[in-house]
Parts: sequence; structure tokens; C-alpha cells
Amino acid sequence: MLNPTAWTRLFLVSTAVGLGCGDSAGGPSGYTGPGKTLKVMTRNVYFGAEVDASLAVSTPAEIPPAVAGLWETVQQSDFLGRAKLIVDEIVAEQPDIIAFQEMELFRMQSPSDFVPGASPNAEDVAPNGDLLAIMQDEMTTRALDYGDPVLVDAHTDLELPSVDASGAIYDLRMTDRNVVFVRSSISASNPRGQDFANSFNVPLGGLASGIFIKLTRGFGAVDLVADGVPFTLVNTHLEVGGFLASDQEGQAKDLVDALAPVSGQVILVGDFNSAADGSDTTSYQTVTQAFTDAWPVVNPTDPGFTCCTDITAPALSPTQRIDLVLYRGKVRPEAANLAGLDASARTAGGLLPSDHVGLVTTLTVGQ
Repeated sequence: MLNPTAWTRLFLVSTAVGLGCGDSAGGPSGYTGPGKTLKVMTRNVYFGAEVDASLAVSTPAEIPPAVAGLWETVQQSDFLGRAKLIVDEIVAEQPDIIAFQEMELFRMQSPSDFVPGASPNAEDVAPNGDLLAIMQDEMTTRALDYGDPVLVDAHTDLELPSVDASGAIYDLRMTDRNVVFVRSSISASNPRGQDFANSFNVPLGGLASGIFIKLTRGFGAVDLVADGVPFTLVNTHLEVGGFLASDQEGQAKDLVDALAPVSGQVILVGDFNSAADGSDTTSYQTVTQAFTDAWPVVNPTDPGFTCCTDITAPALSPTQRIDLVLYRGKVRPEAANLAGLDASARTAGGLLPSDHVGLVTTLTVGQ
């Protein structure tokens, strides 16, 4: 279980401190020694619902039941069971670094004191509402060698009124987090996070009388040293495409600009929500102008689709490659494979581990 003091320290550092860049902020300088080969896993765990679809309401009165429906959908997605399947993948793959996206935290407050535009203030963790604690408990149960996360960066943090079965109104708070674990043999320092300048205000309950919620994405970075080899690991999750395509493309530019001053070896991972074949947004092209995508280097004829399959579907049906491991500097890709391709690996209720599959990439860093 994550130590509360460590969690608080990481959470506050990664949400309140700007991105440190280059040697002056602890970023690794160019490395000339022998390289280190590492396995890096990126995994969108899927928190269990789609915010935009769940909260598509036309009047303010519809907001509490819609929020209650979103929370019920999250609970029905059985993250307790799905986390076990994802940890099965970790046991099978034995990555040195694990980067998770959508590791949500849900909190409640009763009675409601919701005021549109006020800062979120619910602090009581909802039942099975801390996905990070669930995942770490499962990792600890399996005696995996990762310990506490070295990076927890939070971005979207929203609170809305909900309604319980008795009709009482309470507040539900959802905080979106990206998380990085590393093996105990890898040292970590300087965890930091940054919101993208490009965010999106979503109207709920009508433009005239409703409220607006702000969807914020960003990235987290941490400096790592493995067997004397220094590098920076960056974990991100860009906005979805569709009507938010321009926001996502702006976030890709924000990301590239923010990472430009970071020196030395950089490994950039995450869910980019931009198809690698260029069939939807331009974000993939923007990012790969500054970083090299490892997958086509080692698997030039394999499309490597990672998303998306409904967790209730009878078979896997990914159609896009949007989960990526990229690199810059003295980094060489050795191999890459997908994890979670066994459609028979399901929870007791028949659910897949996530709507994504995992991506595991072997890289030699510093040579």
C-alpha cells in the first residue's frame, strides 16, 4: 500500500512544481559510458467510464443523476478484478519501468456544498475509488519489486453534485492521475509535472444556465539512473480527438516545446490519442518530429494496434496505434511487443483488463 506521506509528497511536487529542464534542474547530461538495457511498459488502465458521454445533459437538474450514473459505471467496471489481470501482465513481462495512465482517484463529500467554479474540496476516498491504491495493493500482494511510485502527476480535477439511492445530494470528485513505478534498483529524483496550456471547458446542462468543467491534460517527468546511466522518463496522456482534435494537437505542441530544453537521454511514453498512421489528428506527426517512435524501428511491418476494445466485448478489436514509447538522445530500441492480447484473460464478470492493450519496449539507454 502506498505510504500516505510519500503519496502526498509526490502528489504535491508533481502538481505544484513547474518542469525542471536541463542540467541546472537535475536533468541528466549527455552520457558517454556503457549503456543499460531496460524494459519499459506503458499501460492505460481505463478508469471505467467516458466523461463526455456520461455527462451529456441539457439541463442543470440532470447533472446529479448523470454523475451518479458515471460513478455506477465506474464501479461496474470492476477495477479490483481488472487490476489483477494487469498485474498478471506485469508478472509475465517483468518491465523495469511501468507508466500508467487514467489512474483515477474518486472522493466524496456529504452533504454537498457544491458551488459552480469553486475549487474541488471533497476528501473522503470513495469505496474502491483510489485506483492507484488498488493497483499497488495487488503489486504488493505479488511481492513485485517496485515499491512506491516515483511519480504521480495529477491534471483534471473536477467535482460535481451527485445523488445517492435515497435521493440525497452529495459531491463526487474525480482526479485524473498518471503514475510511474520503477524497480528498486533504479534511482529516481526530481519528480515534476506540468499542465498543457491547451485545455478545454466543457459545458454541462446548457450554455445559458449550465456550468462549465475544465478538462486539463499534461505530463509528468522524473530523472532516473539505472546502473549509472542517467535519463529522463516522461509520461503523458493527450486529449481525445474528434471535436477536441485541435486541443489535442495544441497539447502535442505544448509537450514538444516543454521538453525541448531537457538534455541527455529522454524516454517519452503514454497514450497520445493520435493514430500513428495519420488517419485522424496531426499530434503523432508533431511529436515524432522531435522524438523517434520505437515500434516501427523494430516492427516495421506490424501495425501494433493498441486501442480500443470495449471491456465487455467478446474479442479484441483494436484499430489504432495510439500508445507509444518514443525516445531522444543515446537510446536504441531492441524489441517491442503488446501485452494483454489474450482475450480469454478476463475478470470473474467477463471483463477485459482495459480498453487498451499494453505496450512493452526494450531499450538500450546511454549507448
